[in-house]
Amino acid sequence: MSNKNKVIVRIYGQEYTMVSCEPREYMQKVANYVDDKMEDVAKKSKKLSTAMVAVLTSLNIADDYFKTKAQLEGLEKEAMRPLKDLEDVRAQLAVATSLMEEKGQEYREIIQKMEEEMKQVSQNNDDQQSLLLEIEHLNGLLREKETEMEKVLKSNEELQNKLFEMQIKYVQARKELDAFIDTFDEEKRK
Repeated sequence: MSNKNKVIVRIYGQEYTMVSCEPREYMQKVANYVDDKMEDVAKKSKKLSTAMVAVLTSLNIADDYFKTKAQLEGLEKEAMRPLKDLEDVRAQLAVATSLMEEKGQEYREIIQKMEEEMKQVSQNNDDQQSLLLEIEHLNGLLREKETEMEKVLKSNEELQNKLFEMQIKYVQARKELDAFIDTFDEEKRK
């Protein structure tokens, strides 16, 4: 069973009893906000009935609410963009890592093949010349694979840098969103 707070408030010269789970200070703050808005509407036209003032005030508050909500949703979308970019970079990093692992496996296979060839050379002096040519070929393949691996490593490093930049952008966007929310909360308190 939740504790309900009860407070008597004055809005546009009329007393109302508010009951809510919210703190009394908050309920008074809400009532003061509505009272101020109604007073503003009433000052603009002295001929409005209390019901008309209440309806126009409700429309003004609803307008403020929807504009602020749209602005907040826009900021939330903007704040989420770095996260999406971050996920894209992570996906690219995963692809690059997978490619690097494949190249590493090819490299190990070439080394293993080269080692087997070298053993065979030592055992078969007759075929030594042809095997040396094969080793040179494998060394060429190995150099090509090492070049490819260097490219993949460089690409991986660039993606990691991009990931770091996206994380920084996300933190900055989050700070801006938090600052906006704080400003919005301060404006609601006024």
